Amino acid sequence: GAAGSPVPGGTRTEVLGRQQAPTETLRRHEDPTEALRPAGAATEALPAPRPAGSSDPWRPAIELRPRRPLRAAAHLALAALAVAAAAFLGWLIGTGPGGTVSVPEVRGTGPELAQQYLAGAGLRNVAVHETPDPAAPAGTVIGTDPAASATVRPAEQVVLLVSTGPEQVTAPDVVGMSAEDAAARLGDADLAAGARTAVSDDAAAGTVVGQHPEAGTEVAAGSAVDLAVSRGPRAESAPDVVGRPVGEAVPALEEAGFTARVEESFGAPFGYVLSQTTDGAEVVLTVL
Repeated sequence: GAAGSPVPGGTRTEVLGRQQAPTETLRRHEDPTEALRPAGAATEALPAPRPAGSSDPWRPAIELRPRRPLRAAAHLALAALAVAAAAFLGWLIGTGPGGTVSVPEVRGTGPELAQQYLAGAGLRNVAVHETPDPAAPAGTVIGTDPAASATVRPAEQVVLLVSTGPEQVTAPDVVGMSAEDAAARLGDADLAAGARTAVSDDAAAGTVVGQHPEAGTEVAAGSAVDLAVSRGPRAESAPDVVGRPVGEAVPALEEAGFTARVEESFGAPFGYVLSQTTDGAEVVLTVL
């Protein structure tokens, strides 16, 4: 029957429910706990002692750290960096920008071939500068800046000096000047007076009546200009020089504006003019 109901015989029986010690459910503490076995009373969770100097409640009392593998890896990394730095330094002061090379000799070559020679020596920063040269043909390398055999760094610029040929100047007009004044004027123009040819002309003797190259022509600096110089008007007829020594006959004809051409007969043992023939401005002398 239900608890507390009467039973036959007048004896009253009470069924008691199983008593249990009161328990207390503890929430998970932030700190590690130490459980105590029940002693007939409610259990109580006591906090375990914390490691000294720790503020982290979940940090275990004993912590294992893989320090040795990390140290080994760090040492290997540092060694690799040292090797790389040494290799870079060797390149920098060797064949790199920090090193030095010698400028090769490229004089007498063309610009393209000279640049190939320079590139083969590690010099690729090359510029070209054209300059006149009285001896080297146009398009010929006449030198470098810095000069050949100079020590430079690979990144430095090397200038190729390429000839444009002789410097060109304009021939001045010297016709009408005296031969001396013409020579001085040509010198001022960086030219020289060349051969002087005496010609008969109405101009006063010693006056320049012609020049080659002509005035206004572009010529190489330092070259010569030939001059035609008047000896004065030519006589109507050539003077008679028959019977005179050839050494006197020729100057006399030239002074009169004629050109003498000597033809020797039998080796001209005596050297006297045997006959003369006039052909325009030229007189042919037969000398015996």
